[in-house]
Amino acid sequence: MKYVVVFLAVVGTVSALEGGRCCPEGQAIIRRRTTPHYCWEPKSNTTSFIPLTCNQSATIAPTDEMDFYVNSANQLVLQLPNLDVEYEPGTFCVGNTTSFRDRNLTKAYRVVIICFVEEVKSIDEDVYGVCMTVSAILLFVTAIIYIALPELRDLQGKSIINFCLSLGIGLAILAAMKLVPYSDMNLCAARGFFAYFFVIASFFWTNAISIQILLSIRRPTVSNYGWREFIYYAIYAWGCPAVLTIVMAIINFTPGDHQKPGIGLNHCWFFNRKQQWQYMYSVMTVLIAINIGIFIYISIQLWRNSFSSNHMKALRYKFVMTIRLFVVMGVAWIFEMIGSVSSSHITWEILDVINSLQGVFIFLVLVVFRRKVIKSMHRHGWLDCVSGPVERCLAVGEDEEDVVQHTIGVSMDDPKNNKH
Repeated sequence: MKYVVVFLAVVGTVSALEGGRCCPEGQAIIRRRTTPHYCWEPKSNTTSFIPLTCNQSATIAPTDEMDFYVNSANQLVLQLPNLDVEYEPGTFCVGNTTSFRDRNLTKAYRVVIICFVEEVKSIDEDVYGVCMTVSAILLFVTAIIYIALPELRDLQGKSIINFCLSLGIGLAILAAMKLVPYSDMNLCAARGFFAYFFVIASFFWTNAISIQILLSIRRPTVSNYGWREFIYYAIYAWGCPAVLTIVMAIINFTPGDHQKPGIGLNHCWFFNRKQQWQYMYSVMTVLIAINIGIFIYISIQLWRNSFSSNHMKALRYKFVMTIRLFVVMGVAWIFEMIGSVSSSHITWEILDVINSLQGVFIFLVLVVFRRKVIKSMHRHGWLDCVSGPVERCLAVGEDEEDVVQHTIGVSMDDPKNNKH
């Protein structure tokens, strides 16, 4: 009979095995429920311990839906439905198993013993969930402020609203996945796909904002408070994530042995980091790289050109905004991606917490540290209770965004602006 037996052993740490074999030639594995497995030599009727020790292990036999083999790199490849899982040498051994009554080993069949290295996390998952909830709330507050103040609803402001809403909803769903237990796999799958859609959409919106900054520097125009140009950006920033999500759902639920994301298939999220890189981190990496390229181009343009003082103030403000937007668009996610391919360490856990709190930093960048927003809130009487400190803060220096409004008709590519 073919079956799977899960065996727990409280012993030492993983030790390497020569050739990945559990026992020498001519010996078989004798399995025990409460004691470690061992090798049995039927001719002399002697036993010896298997030189594989680990905190937690499983003994697996092939079934109709599961098989395994050792590849050319001496890695174990466990073939599960729609998923191949690899184990490094020294974390498994293969061999034949039978019973004491089978002295000729005619009934022996192959099995693999796999060591599972349990990740010990210093920070509880609930902490990440709470941090994501705080981030989502502040992102929604940011969006509400930009919606409520008419002077902030220009093209860039509308894009910021959509960015905050998409990332806020995405983080709220991820927080619910960490804090709220699930029992309905259909609801679980829906949460996973919606979380993917909104998080990816936030990256497309940051890319749209980067493109707007680039075009405003190359072709400055009056502030656009209409909807025509915004609709094109909305089609791009909402449409691309929608297409990616639909394609991923089709791949996920189409029958077959192909590699699937795994969302809603015994999990609310991806099977493992490999699937997450294929379907999520890869898209993020491309968009972050494009944004960095845009920022580098803008920086070069600012460095190559000399302008009058007013123009320099305007362009300096735009440059500072690009740096702020770079922080908004994914520095924390870059650490998240690096941590996904690194071994578990408290440093990466702390960075994960910071990533979970990115909504706080976005609120600081787009509201607290943006003079135009504070000035608008003060003008509408929102800050009357702290009007004294606000007025003193606004009295120091000038609002560079006002300078931008007075220099909007001049392009960086106009040779008249350059000093020779």
